[in-house]
Amino acid sequence: MVDSSDPRQLPLFPELSEHPQLPSITTLPEFDHALNNLIKISDMGAFIQLNIQGFNKRFSLHFAELNIPGDFLNPEAAGEQLVTFQLFPDEIRRQQKKMAYEVKSFFTSKNSFRTPFGYFLFRSHFTLWKHYLEETRKSIDKKLYQLLGQGQYGRLLQQSLRDGLDYLRQFASDLAPWTFEEDLTVPRLEAIRHQLRQDNRSIASLRPTEVTYPRDLIVLKTLHFPLHLSDYVEQIQITSIFKTIHLEYLVDKEIKTLEDVQKLVEEM
Repeated sequence: MVDSSDPRQLPLFPELSEHPQLPSITTLPEFDHALNNLIKISDMGAFIQLNIQGFNKRFSLHFAELNIPGDFLNPEAAGEQLVTFQLFPDEIRRQQKKMAYEVKSFFTSKNSFRTPFGYFLFRSHFTLWKHYLEETRKSIDKKLYQLLGQGQYGRLLQQSLRDGLDYLRQFASDLAPWTFEEDLTVPRLEAIRHQLRQDNRSIASLRPTEVTYPRDLIVLKTLHFPLHLSDYVEQIQITSIFKTIHLEYLVDKEIKTLEDVQKLVEEM
């Protein structure tokens, strides 16, 4: 059985939850008291969970996880640990971190306080936050196009795949039957992806005895890399979820001020 409770809802039956440590609401006065506390919290502000995803893209290789015959690899490959390949170089990743900090910079001691899952935003700043988020997203999109436009995104995509292929080539022995495709342009990569999908290929189904094994392995490892800059920008997610609190947390509390809310969060 899976607990399908949604933290944005108010469970009235804690005995069905995976969190039995929550105090149970057993009487109407307890329910009224908890609900009154919830209303007071809502009058002061709301809990926000902020998620920023999609900036960083990478893939990894580890010979121990690949079913490659030992004869196909040089002896040095046996000592290789997990290696990670980034889509973007360090400087671009630093710029992307700045963009993520730009989103979070809205939250200060004057309009919110931190919680274990995000922020408690004061009600007076709800509209400002919505407007700031919309404008900041536009600003981030513009910066990404400036940073990765003019064909730069496509070149970095090709280089990332080339780095993975060069790594495999470095440890391939003379017995490996592999060929290493040099010119993985974006149109070529798109065609290979399409063919692999049509053939229902997966990493597990690849055979190391196939001459295209290195190419197909790297292409499948990077399926989550968007092929075009517009697709990359579009898939970046900046989500702001307003969350409520379980009524059971409010049964034995007295919420009157923001300090009471802060204390409540510290005790949770």
